[in-house]
Amino acid sequence: MSIEHVRSAFERWHDAALEGEDLLSAVHGVCAPGVVIHMQNGEHGDRAATESQTSQARALYPDLAVEIEQVGYTDDRMLVQVRLSGTPSLVFRVARGRRVFGAIGAAVARVNEQAEIIELWSYLNSGAMLTFPPQSRPVPPSEPDHAPGTEEDASAVMAQWHRARTGAEFLDAILASATRDCLVHATNTDDGTTALVESQFHTVQAAFPDLTVAFEFGYVTGDRLVAQFTFDGTQRGWLGIAPPSGSHVQSTGAIVARVTSDRRVQEMWVYLAPGIGLFFPRKDR
Repeated sequence: MSIEHVRSAFERWHDAALEGEDLLSAVHGVCAPGVVIHMQNGEHGDRAATESQTSQARALYPDLAVEIEQVGYTDDRMLVQVRLSGTPSLVFRVARGRRVFGAIGAAVARVNEQAEIIELWSYLNSGAMLTFPPQSRPVPPSEPDHAPGTEEDASAVMAQWHRARTGAEFLDAILASATRDCLVHATNTDDGTTALVESQFHTVQAAFPDLTVAFEFGYVTGDRLVAQFTFDGTQRGWLGIAPPSGSHVQSTGAIVARVTSDRRVQEMWVYLAPGIGLFFPRKDR
């Protein structure tokens, strides 16, 4: 199969959105019968799973908008990185005291020769600010770019990350691989240094002391890696607005990273949703 099949699938998806469908709904027209969709609350399902969560998100943010920021292709899959924004509903706004919502998200899709999506991983966390209230961190000063890496370099960094089994080990691997001037983009739209991802991982680890991480999927393309993983743990501490519940929670996440020729990460996009299983409990258990 060629990259053109994947590009064609994205163009059909994008064209449907341009013709009036919102981006979240338009993807369904590109999905093959029997498509498997992986949600961030650990749920695996069909189109009904995404439709349910989309409805819940729109109840919180009636004017929810999704804007494409970057798209990448391999010979059998695509990565679509987006920015979500909207105005919280009245009840939600009163409860949280916020008038603006923003988040970054991503979707990874596996495509067949008919240019249909046969498997989709959704990393669109509409509740990001419930777990990680935005801090409006400034983007660090830019420095001269490092030389871009190759797929071999990206694969080497991925292999280092895949050795992690706990949240602490994963964080250590991320920090060890990052350049001094690494730029981090967090789910809640904060930008910063690796101190940002360190802070968010510590928040998650404090809420889930027994946190484990398992890498299930992932791939490299050019100088970029896409690491897809599952967090598993029991909530013993506060997580954003959620008090300790004793609930066993699973969530999926992803990190997209740009790798240099010396096998260091210069830029990363971190898509975490540790609390999504609390706010949107999975229904397929």
